[in-house]
Formats: sequence, C-alpha cells, structure tokens
Amino acid sequence: MDSSRIGAALLPLIPVKTAQPRVARAGVNRQRLFDLLDTAMDTPVTLISAGAGWGKTMLVSAWARAGRTPVAWLNLDRHDNDPQTFWAYVVAALRSADLLTDGNPLTALTSVPADPRERMRVIADGLGRLPDRSVLIIDDFHEIDDTRVLAEMSDLLRYPPEPVRLFLISRARPALNLHRLRAAGLITEIRASHLAFTEPEAADLVTGHGVTLTAPDLATLLDRTEGWAIGLHLGAGFLAGHHSRSVAEFAGDGRGIDEYLTEEVLANRARRQRRFLLQTSICERICAGLANAITAGRDGQRMLERFEHENDFVVRLGDRPLWFRYHHLLRDALGHRLQVESPAMVAELHRRAARWHAANDSVMEALTHAVSAGDWTYIGRLVTGQAAPLVLSAHRSALVRLLRQVPADRLDSTAELMVCAAVLLFHDGDYEAIPARLDHARRLLRRRPGDEHRPVELMRLTLRLAADRAVGDLPAVRAGCDELLDLLATDVAAGGAAVTQQRAIALNNRGLANLWSGDLDAAVRDLWASAGASRAAGLELAEINADGHLGLLEVMCGSVAAARQIAGDARERAIKRGWQHTVQSVAAHLAMVLVHLERGEFADAEQALQDGMRAHHSEPEAAQRVVMLGAQARLAATRGEPAKARVFLEAARADRSPRTRIPWLDRWLTMIEIEADLAAGDIGAPPTGITVADGDLAQQVTQARLAFAHKDFRRAGRLLDPRPTVLPYTAATVEAGLIIALIADIRGLAGQAVDLLSDTLHLAEREQIRRPFLVHAGGRLDDLLHRLQLLRPGDGHVTFLEEVRSAIRATRRTAATEVLSEREAEVLLFLPTMLSSAEIARELGISVNTVKAHIRAIYRKLGAAKRSEAVARARDLGLL
Repeated sequence: MDSSRIGAALLPLIPVKTAQPRVARAGVNRQRLFDLLDTAMDTPVTLISAGAGWGKTMLVSAWARAGRTPVAWLNLDRHDNDPQTFWAYVVAALRSADLLTDGNPLTALTSVPADPRERMRVIADGLGRLPDRSVLIIDDFHEIDDTRVLAEMSDLLRYPPEPVRLFLISRARPALNLHRLRAAGLITEIRASHLAFTEPEAADLVTGHGVTLTAPDLATLLDRTEGWAIGLHLGAGFLAGHHSRSVAEFAGDGRGIDEYLTEEVLANRARRQRRFLLQTSICERICAGLANAITAGRDGQRMLERFEHENDFVVRLGDRPLWFRYHHLLRDALGHRLQVESPAMVAELHRRAARWHAANDSVMEALTHAVSAGDWTYIGRLVTGQAAPLVLSAHRSALVRLLRQVPADRLDSTAELMVCAAVLLFHDGDYEAIPARLDHARRLLRRRPGDEHRPVELMRLTLRLAADRAVGDLPAVRAGCDELLDLLATDVAAGGAAVTQQRAIALNNRGLANLWSGDLDAAVRDLWASAGASRAAGLELAEINADGHLGLLEVMCGSVAAARQIAGDARERAIKRGWQHTVQSVAAHLAMVLVHLERGEFADAEQALQDGMRAHHSEPEAAQRVVMLGAQARLAATRGEPAKARVFLEAARADRSPRTRIPWLDRWLTMIEIEADLAAGDIGAPPTGITVADGDLAQQVTQARLAFAHKDFRRAGRLLDPRPTVLPYTAATVEAGLIIALIADIRGLAGQAVDLLSDTLHLAEREQIRRPFLVHAGGRLDDLLHRLQLLRPGDGHVTFLEEVRSAIRATRRTAATEVLSEREAEVLLFLPTMLSSAEIARELGISVNTVKAHIRAIYRKLGAAKRSEAVARARDLGLL
C-alpha cells in the first residue's frame, strides 16, 4: 500500500491549496491589527478565530504580503480530513514557500508515513529545522473535524517547534488542547472582538465604496453590523449609488444579506454573466477550464477576472489568475438561487464538473461531483478506470467515504459498482465476502462488449489478489497473479507505465506466494524480477517489499550475510523515506529480526521486531503474522524461554481463515516447535522415521538435533550427510557442522572433533553466526570450545571464539535469572555445601522429593549434568 504522495499525481491541487489569497481592491489600513500580528510573532502559535466574513483571511494575507518574514500558506477544505493528506499538504506548503533546506527530513520526503508516531516524529523534526521565525499559515482550519488530525496537531502543539510560528485561521475555536499554551502565555488569540472594525476603519471602508455617511449613520451601521467586515461591505454596497436608501433600511440578518447578494450581485448582469455565476457556484474552486466545461462556454477566464476585479466576493487564489473561489456567503446564496430557478439543471452541472476533473486527474473531486449528481454508474466507471491506485493508498479512507454515499441497492447494478462494493468490503476487512462480489461482477461483465472488460478485470484481479494475500490463500494468489500477468501481456503497448507498474506488483505477489508455498526457485525468480521492474517503474515501496521477502528467503534458507545486505538496505531505504511503518516494509523488518537472531544480537532483533509489529498493524496479512509470531517464538527458544516460545507458536496457528494455505511456513513453525521442546528438555518419544523435504538442510538439522537428543547418533549423522541444496543454508550448515563435531567427540575422535569445530567456527565467523552455539551450549560443547581455545591459541578466529563463549555466558545469565523460581534459587544456595538432599529438605522445611525435583530443574536450566557443574555454572553467571 502506498502512502500519501506529495506530488501532482495524488495531490493535484497543490498550487491552489498553497496559494496565498489576494484581493484586487485596496483594503482599509488596519495598522493596529498589523501591529497585533507583529507582536504575535513572539509566541509560537497564533489563533485567528471568528465567524465567516470577519476578514480573517484578507487581514493575514495583507499582513503576510507587507512583511519580510518567510510565509507558507495552506488553504484547507473538507477533503483534508485524513492525517496523511493533511500533513502531505502541510509539507507541500512549506516546499512551495522554499522553506525546506538541505538537511531537513521533509525536503526529500515523498510520502507521509502511515504510522501515527512515525508521522509526527518526521513532521516535528522537519518543522524544527525550518529557518528561524518562519511562518506557517493554515486557513479554514474549521474544515478539520477528523479526531486523528486534531489529536496529532494537539500533540505537536504541546511542545511547538521553536523556529516556526503557526497561524491558524478558523471560523470557530478548533478542538485542540491549547490549555498549556494559554497558561504559559505561548499563544496569541485574535477573535471577532479584535477584528471588528472601529469607527475610523468603518469610515474608510464605506468611503472606499463611494459612500459618505454622517457620524450618526456610521454609528448605526457599525452598531448593526457589530463591526462585521462583510456586513459593512454589504451595507456600503447597499447604499452605494442609491440615494433613496438609508442605513435604517439595511437589515443585518441572514435574509437581508441573502437578498442583497442574490439581487444586487446578480442585478443588472448580462444573462450570460448571471448564468455563469449561478452554474459555477457548484464548485468550491473554479478555473477557466472548469468553468467552460460547466457552462458550455469559452469565456471562463475573462468572466472570472472581471468578477474578481469588480468585487471582493470573488477571490483570486495566488498571484496568477488561474484559480478563484467565491466568498462562502456568495456561493451559498448563488447555490440557493440555482436550486430555486433551475433545480433540474443541478445534477447535469455536477456531471459536467465530474468529467472535467476526471480528465484532469483530479479523481477525488470528480467523484465528489459525481456523488452530488447521483451519477452512480459513472462513479463505478471512474473508480475502476482511474481510482484503482487510491484503493491501495492512504487516500482509501476518503474514497470509501464517497463510495458509502452510493445507495446500497445500486451497488449490484453494474460490474463496476460491484467492484466498488468489494472495495468497501476490503476496507472493512471482510475478505471472505469479496470473492462472491467479484465473481458477480465478472458475470455481469460477460453481457458487455469486450473493450469494456479490461479496466474492470484489472481492478477485479487486483482486489482479489489483495484479499487473498491478506487471508493467506497462497494458491489463490498464485493463480490470480498468473491470470493478471496473462491479461497484462495481451496489451503491454497500450498500457504503458501503468501496465509496467501492475506487472511489477503482480510479480511481487506471485513471488511471496511461491515463497510461502515452498517453491523457492520460482520465488527467487519472481522476487528478483519484481524488484527490477519496480525500480524501473519508480515503485519504491514495491521494490522494498520485494527486497524484504528476498531477505526473508535468504535468512530462512540461505545466507545470513546476503539477507543482511538485501533486507538491511531495504529497511534503510524505508526509514529514509519515512515508510518504515508501512505494510510494504514488514518483510524487511522481519528478515532483520532473523538476521540479528542468527548473529546473537538480541537487542537489535527486538528493535526490528517492534518496527515490524507496528508496520504490520497498519494492514495485517496472515503470512506476515505467522512469520512475526514464529520469529518471536524462535527468539524466545534461543534465549532459554521455551514456555514463552510455545505461547507464540499457539498464537501463530490460531485465528486463521479457513482459506489460509501457507505450507512452507507451517513446516517452519514445526521446526521451531521442536527447538522449543528441546530447549525445555522435552524430547518426547524417539523419532521413528526421517521425513524431511529434499534439499531442505534446515529441516535435516532440526531432525538431527532431535535424534541427537535421543542419543541416536547414527541417525543424526545420516541426516547430516551432504545433500544438494537450493541455497547455501549457511546458518543451517554451521549448526550441522556443530552437531557433527559433537558426535565425533562422543565417539572419542577428539582430534577430528576439534578440527570440525574449527572449520565450523571459520564459517560462522564469516557471517557472524552465533545462534547455533547458544542453543547447543552445555557440558560437551563448552569443553570442546575450551579445548579448541587451548590447543589452537593462534587461530585467526580466536577472537570470535571468545565472543561466542561470552555470548553463551550472557544468555545463560539472562535465562537463569528469568527462569529459576524463588524456591529453586533457595535450593541453589545449598548446592555448594556438603549437605545432602535430605538435609537441605530439613533446612527448608520441605520434602526430600521436592528438593530433588528442584535440583533436577536447576540442572536443566543451567545446562549442567551434575552438582559440581551446576555450582560452577551458577558462579559463572553470578547467581552464587
């Protein structure tokens, strides 16, 4: 899933939303408010809060243009009620104002992190590196009602970044926790009482309209409007050129203003101008092209520039006359008049706007107008034809909000709308219900011409793959990928870049399906092909995902060093881009968990595990959940915590979909279960047969460990006879060499055992593999390591040997400290004495059988075979 991209592809309105409003007409000189805003620069946050028409935006815009402080401007609307979209536009505003310098993490940021904590860490870090006393102005903040955005903004304002001054312009007090800032005097609040025009300012305003009022009339107008800027403008306009009108006739209530706007603004307009204003009022923002599409005319640019020049109710967005907006009150009044005069025309106007936006890659705006038009069939076609990337991106929530407005009884009327219904199911996590919807869509599609099938089929297959991957139905994923790749292969030339991207993603999905199904050769081919295709198509997230799964393949059945390089590089790229907590980075995190585990780097393994868990939470997948729990189980077993390992293994097999098919992972879990049993000293009945997959050295080693525990050294040796393998299996090779060395030592071949251990250490040192030595640590291996150190002190791997022995001691200390019960610790204190078990029992007031049971548990947990050995180990660990 892609994050919210900061660029024209998914945020097409950046130039509009980051443009600073400008009015053509010179405003009233309100130096007192300029001075107030200058003073506000001494506090980190300024809140300009007042109702519509109080002149908030015009005041701050005029102040910003007059000052010498660098300013970034962001205009919000209701579509920004999504954390990633909101912060993406904040970063875009800073970038548009050239406030992002080299070294600022926001400079190279191409998408906003999906994880809330990571998102706020990156944003706070970037804001903290802005030039000193930079100003970020966020207009229309009242449009934000999403609790997540408000919570993140509140958290940011608990400790505002020092260099930046934040100006929030809002019609109402935002639901932010500003109490601490108020108490500390760190916020400047400008309200309606500050913005209200004074008598001299009101006199200047009405004079600008060509109206001269007596002092009493001015006072009356000021009293009736209470200094409200738009009311004063309307009052002055009401009086201008009408000597018969009086201030007493001007009503300041909503009806009077609505009447004035609809009658006076539209009065004496040419029919074309009047129709233009009414029809274009359906849009929050308007440009010439959009206006021409809606009105079926060619004079949109001339009209908009003329209206902007004539009054302050049409506002240019930015310095260039490209985009405009109508004052909210004017737009409301025009919209009301349009409904009264031409109700049947409204839906058609929205349809025209929808098609213009769709043709100009503004998909969300196109869908919004299509919903307003009730054009449900077109919504289906628009979603399947253009909105597919939004389904697997951070914009999915906004898309879903629009799709939920489609009447339920219409969602099964066309193949495209059936796909939309499947999108809603996917968003809700109801993966089991998706196949039926998509199959129905396919049946409906058969009745249609062949040239209409492709976009629906592509999206149907993409959704089906996403759902099958989420539940872990790997045979279905492989079959779906084959079908999708065949479909893409039939029309590569016509598809262009989009086909290249879809092919890269399909190869990625098939690669991971082959991996968890156990077809490793095919997995390697597909994942490498996907990584290359993703790189060529500019799909960095898909490339990170492919590399992460290649890293998992390497570490689970290949080279630890290769896994560290591939997955480590993918993980670093994800962190650099702010993507470390996206679902595409999970595999890289989990690969590094297993790499660190093989190297005995438990703290690093825990950190990578935490990152993987946070990323997986954003979009859970069955297979990744199993890998995550399996990694936790193996980590616990390696650290001498078999009970904890069994809990993770039980969780890995629980709560699965009936469609989950992950055979290779299930075999991997079985291997870890055997490791946990061996760590607990629970070896069970002797194995009666050898059942391992051809070429799977990791399975061979696990079965050999089990045979070794049953003292069936012949079977253990036979299992470890050289066999052809798919990949190098360096970790398993190290463990195999270790077991063979121990068998040689048991058979009395002391010299051969030392030679074998030396060779194994050389291989282990090359890739810093330590886990096999930790899990086999005990009397015989300890003695063998000690002998090797004494017999070959000049060997090149003597430092690594000492590191291994040190790691064994540290693991024992941790395991013993965590595993020994309170009573076992008491019994341990008596072992260095000459007291017998019966005498220890009398001292502790317990039965002799209980003492013997505790002593056996102590031996097992300390890896000792007799009393003196347990005492020596306990002293090494600092327990005595």
